[in-house]
Amino acid sequence: MFAKYYMLALLCTLFTVGCTKDIAPSPGGEKIVMNEKSLKLVHASNDFSFSLLNKCLDGTPENRMISPLSVSTALSMTLNGASGTTQEAMLKTLGLEGLTNEEINAVNQNLTSALMKADPSVVMNIANSIWIRKDFPVLAPFITVNQKYYGARVETIDFNQQALTTINNWVKDKTNGKIPSILDNISDNEVMFLINAIYFNGKWKYQFETSKTVNEQFNCSNKTTVAAPMMKMENSFGYSVQSGYKALKMPYGADKFQMVFLLPDIGNTPDQVAGKLNSANWATLMAGLQNKTKVPVWIPKWKFSWGKTLNDILISLGMKIAFDPNYANFSAINPDKKLYITKVIHKTFIDVSESGTEAAAVTSVGIGATSMPLDPPSFYLTRPFLFFIMEEDTGAILFAGKVENPLLTN
Repeated sequence: MFAKYYMLALLCTLFTVGCTKDIAPSPGGEKIVMNEKSLKLVHASNDFSFSLLNKCLDGTPENRMISPLSVSTALSMTLNGASGTTQEAMLKTLGLEGLTNEEINAVNQNLTSALMKADPSVVMNIANSIWIRKDFPVLAPFITVNQKYYGARVETIDFNQQALTTINNWVKDKTNGKIPSILDNISDNEVMFLINAIYFNGKWKYQFETSKTVNEQFNCSNKTTVAAPMMKMENSFGYSVQSGYKALKMPYGADKFQMVFLLPDIGNTPDQVAGKLNSANWATLMAGLQNKTKVPVWIPKWKFSWGKTLNDILISLGMKIAFDPNYANFSAINPDKKLYITKVIHKTFIDVSESGTEAAAVTSVGIGATSMPLDPPSFYLTRPFLFFIMEEDTGAILFAGKVENPLLTN
């Protein structure tokens, strides 16, 4: 009994943003109105985001970043091929019990469309593709549902060296060259790749002046200090003091996309703060950040890449059966082959400077067959912190991570 093997490669999310001069007001984007099912999916996705972030940080003093949108989209697409207890486990891990696959797909479709239209001053493109080995049969409904809800381009090709080049070139093109490839090779037992790519380009609403960037001391968790290029401005931002940390929200473009910073109090760590986040207290924080305060802000420039295989993390979050070659059930892809998830690989990149933010993420899903006193308002990121990139109306989190040392590129 030889199990056929195929990969669902999911490439997600590139963020480019542009930097204290105010720029001309951006035209307002379309207001995104969420129905009950859409809100449930976004809240569940955010809870999944915090669980995933907490597991990925794991107390290690390194710069790290994930794209929850990438991972949750990859798993939502994979759900279209799952059945039985495998489907139930994936739904539970994602917090989507009570929703059908069709409802999940429809909400993801609407969310994708809304994000791309949210801010006319921001470029955000989302693309999907499916690459199938010529001799591997796939049930038509699995292809059709991904075309209908995810707009997937479908290609049946010989899996040779040229196919590797073709697929990686598609990835490079859809991510504006920031992620040059997703596959190093195509093995004999690989039969399919599903790839999702997202590109985002915007500018800070209030731009940094490069002449004000100077080196300042940054205190790392390992008790060392580094001289980090620190961008500076003073303006009115969403600002909130919470138990254990301070928060600041900086807008891009027309205020639709935001970067949220969480600065732990002295004695707290980013991992400790992240471990207490959930969709409920996140919603409370977002409400608090609606209040704007004039505050001096120091933000270091940073640039790093990071990657991790997420198998153990997803197993710990409840998806063990999906990785089990004996019990996983992906018969909605091909009922004649015993399929299971072999590996979920996640890679990210971020570059924050005066001109804005540039970020990228890749998720590959492989499937095998067989109340405290208030200080004067200030926000100086001179010690390790958390950051999030999110959309305002939906609350959807695109990226989440921490900076332990802004000079490390990992």
